Amino acid sequence: MPTSPPNTGPRPVVLSDRQGFDRRWFAPHLEAVYVPKNDSESVTQISEAISRYGRDVKVVSGRHCYENFIYNDTTRAIVDMSSMNRVGWDERRPAFVVEAGCENWSVYRTLLNGFNKTLPGGSCYSVGAGGHITGGGYGLLSRMRGLVVDHLSAVDIVTWNASANSAELHHVSATSGSNDERDLFWALRGAGCGNFGVILRYYFDELPDAPEFASIYTLSWDWTSVDTSSFADLLACYAEFVSDMPETEFSLLKLTHVSAGQLGMIVQVVSPEGISLLDHRAEAEQRYTEARTRFEAIVGHSPLRSPLGGHPGWTTALVGTESVQHVTYLEALQTLNGSGPNQFGKYKSAYMNKAFPPHQAAAIYRWLRTTPRGVTESDMSQSLLQVDSYGGAINRVAPGETAVPQRDAIMKLQYQTYWLNASRPGEGHLAPYDAQADAHLRWIDEFYRDVYAECGGTPDPTNDPSGTVAGAYYNYPDSVLGTHAQGNVDDALWLYFLDNFRNNERNLVAVKRRWDPANIFHHGQSIPVE
Repeated sequence: MPTSPPNTGPRPVVLSDRQGFDRRWFAPHLEAVYVPKNDSESVTQISEAISRYGRDVKVVSGRHCYENFIYNDTTRAIVDMSSMNRVGWDERRPAFVVEAGCENWSVYRTLLNGFNKTLPGGSCYSVGAGGHITGGGYGLLSRMRGLVVDHLSAVDIVTWNASANSAELHHVSATSGSNDERDLFWALRGAGCGNFGVILRYYFDELPDAPEFASIYTLSWDWTSVDTSSFADLLACYAEFVSDMPETEFSLLKLTHVSAGQLGMIVQVVSPEGISLLDHRAEAEQRYTEARTRFEAIVGHSPLRSPLGGHPGWTTALVGTESVQHVTYLEALQTLNGSGPNQFGKYKSAYMNKAFPPHQAAAIYRWLRTTPRGVTESDMSQSLLQVDSYGGAINRVAPGETAVPQRDAIMKLQYQTYWLNASRPGEGHLAPYDAQADAHLRWIDEFYRDVYAECGGTPDPTNDPSGTVAGAYYNYPDSVLGTHAQGNVDDALWLYFLDNFRNNERNLVAVKRRWDPANIFHHGQSIPVE
């Protein structure tokens, strides 16, 4: 059987290597792309890349980073993990294994078809496991099964030994022989994104069985039927809805800009173990009827006229518009597993432990009805605030058990705005396209600051005596919160990790100082050494 020749150096750079999934990000000075296929090549190539390019080396798996931490003017070399994409059972450990170059869809399909197992990860099919899992990893099964890092049992990672000037492969877990390795494993469960080394693969001693059945339904409302009062009531009703829902359910409330014409909610209901198809369908139908009645008391339902956008959870077809769609779990994955087209985008996030206070509801309503100067109203039709259900099994893990501290949240928010134009790769920020980008960025930044004005402009729990907000999500990075270049990166990292950042005895800064004292693995919001 033929084998691939050993890959000991970089391959030539092509145009697509310079472009992120988000078309805002481009690496014009990229000189080398390393594509390792196994452990040996990873160690060799990472050593060569860092020896030659130092901190100008970046790592990618799916290219979905929301900020320019990888694709920017300083990047000269990329380690592309896409050729390390094995999923399955590793007899040596023994454990399930997911390599860093896998994309969500290949992980779900292989685990389901080969083992009837699944991960409670994200819904965007092309997101890479390398960054998604180590940043926490959550998705439409997380209320039932927790975060992906809650199931993680070990990680293979290549770190940089500054004293020996060489790369080293480590297998780290909660049962590693040294405290340092146990601390590194803890950090990789929520904060490993470009901070401590190059992750090669993830191990899971056990994984949950995949649900057998799933049902999907949509509720939608016309913007013309919504005013300030009913919008606030809708948000209050949704907070009660997610607090009361069974852990087998997950919802995505898509608060779209008024130019979209409608706003709506998608709900996925999966079957608990042992339930029959008939019983599952009856339960899902009953829940749909109850939900529709509950929300129609506030705003009359209107059939969905066009797909609800957003990321994650982008759907390109109408889903369950007037009834419940009953499918297999694989079909549910296919239905809701979308990444959307490559566009320009900007994102912000927040966790919420409680329902929306009145001033937040009023600000959200106001900004979803605001069109910034410099763009037409139709250009805002993809902009939205998506409110995902949270809680359930996620909240049964202590804040310090993993690097992800937000373990009391009931909702997770993702602010999103998208735009598209005819610019060539790497030129979307130049005239005449810069006016469009500036308008979208100004809108989402002012929207966010206004919602959290009473907390100082961000969802900072230290400025919120009501205990409503709980920081932001590291896998939805937002450079406006703070960066190394701006001198305020601690502001952002506090929001992402709270006391796990610096304050707790086991903290991320100490782990960084131990494992990467030369600060080789560095980006705009990387964990600092000091």
